[in-house]
Formats: sequence, structure tokens, C-alpha cells
Amino acid sequence: MRYTLEQARNLSGLTQVEMAKHMNISEKTYIQYEKYRRVLRMDQAYKFVEKVNVPFDNIIFFTGHVQKFCNMNSRGIS
Repeated sequence: MRYTLEQARNLSGLTQVEMAKHMNISEKTYIQYEKYRRVLRMDQAYKFVEKVNVPFDNIIFFTGHVQKFCNMNSRGIS
């Protein structure tokens, strides 16, 4: 089963404020990640996974339109 950032955080019983503190970022920034307005860097994604205790592969870190954009750029397509 795959979980959104919000679902994974809720499963762990953490609030947005607690997660932001754990990741050493502002609550506003964390909310942007959770609403998929920003994409987590790998180091932040690791901190998130570490705290929620959900396997990395089971978390949806970005929405489909961002994934498509990332895939196109990795192949040198603009």
C-alpha cells in the first residue's frame, strides 16, 4: 500500500508541527511538502521516513505531474 505524506504522518500519530520540528524546517515549508507544492530533497525524505517508520517505497513523495516533469528532464527532454 502507498501513502501520501499526510497519510504516513497521520499513521505515525504526528502533527505537522512535530514533523516540521523533526525535519528542522518551518511548519509552512512542511505544509508545502505535504500539499505537494514543493518536492522533498533526498535528505529531507530520509528524515521523514525515519520518523514515520513507513518504508520509503510505500510513500508518495510527489504528484504525477511532477514525476512526469522529472522523468522528462532526466532524459534530456525540455
